[in-house]
Amino acid sequence: MKAQALVLAALLAAHSGCARPPRPPDPPIFPLGTAWAVALEGSIEPPLALDERRLYVATRDGFLRALDRRNGGEAWRVRAPGLVSAAPGVLVVRAPGGGVTSLQPRTGGVRWTAESGVPGTLPAAIDRDLVFVGGQGLAALEVAGGKVAWAAREQAIVTSGPVGTPKGLLVGEADGTLRLRERTTGATEWTFKTGEELQAPPFVDERGDVFLGTSDRRLLRLSLDSGKQKWRWKVGADVRSRAAVAGPLVLFTSFDATLYAIQRGSGKLAWRAGLPSRPLSGALIVGRTVLVACHENELVGFSVADGRPVGSLKLPAEIAAPPLLDRGRVFVALRDRSVHALSLAGLEATDPAAEAAQP
Repeated sequence: MKAQALVLAALLAAHSGCARPPRPPDPPIFPLGTAWAVALEGSIEPPLALDERRLYVATRDGFLRALDRRNGGEAWRVRAPGLVSAAPGVLVVRAPGGGVTSLQPRTGGVRWTAESGVPGTLPAAIDRDLVFVGGQGLAALEVAGGKVAWAAREQAIVTSGPVGTPKGLLVGEADGTLRLRERTTGATEWTFKTGEELQAPPFVDERGDVFLGTSDRRLLRLSLDSGKQKWRWKVGADVRSRAAVAGPLVLFTSFDATLYAIQRGSGKLAWRAGLPSRPLSGALIVGRTVLVACHENELVGFSVADGRPVGSLKLPAEIAAPPLLDRGRVFVALRDRSVHALSLAGLEATDPAAEAAQP
């Protein structure tokens, strides 16, 4: 009997050693704390822009401010009216008339100015060596010097920010067309037609699927290769924010005050959650939690697994621009002219030492 017990114990130990240990739960992100807050002199002009070192905030008095993302300190301020966009080493301001100015991220000094020939009110999109300017047309400028690389021949009005993909440039248009363009020439590769003006930028996942929310109340999965529809889901109102992916789910916010989680592969509804009011942002994914900014002044959180509410925060004023999420912090601009960096409980903002040496 003793020998049998020893054998049984050995088998159990071997079995338990082979079993995969359960994944520890992600730390809760609520309550949200304030890492820093600063008051500005002018009303904030959306959007915010962020790179690895600074947060850039444009104000309606025509100034652009660079704030240290660690403590909110003002690094510089320059007069540069327009909409700001940033990427590592690249900072541009797009004026409504079509002018584009490239600034030095470290100092705010002007690198170059150029005319895109494209009036409009969309921020420019930075994709590697090109800056895409959409509005009453579409043009690509070279990051290095601002030279126009190409301008679209079609007279389409671009209504959602251009999105660079491995296959080309995706652009939403006023007549409901989603168009894929060849990145270096602007030639049309394929189009997909929806019923109303597209306002939500598409999201492209690692599998080559395009997820698109439309103004004719649909959630779509398309093939990036061909533009063919793979599935659709009908919702109760417009979708105006970009989708987000969390594991097997794709998440959309809709103007029917609902957050939808759809199975990426099948297009079946996984869950839906009611929002306290109309969404101001898309889904912001933090581990197993999804955050959504809502009108007027609330950030709400849900479990990615099942849509269960996990916390909320009411801010002291109305939210002025969709928040940005990066490195354990949420950056929020408010209509009282303040900017807040919110820290997520259980997570610490990371600021690599290499940032300090960056030009």
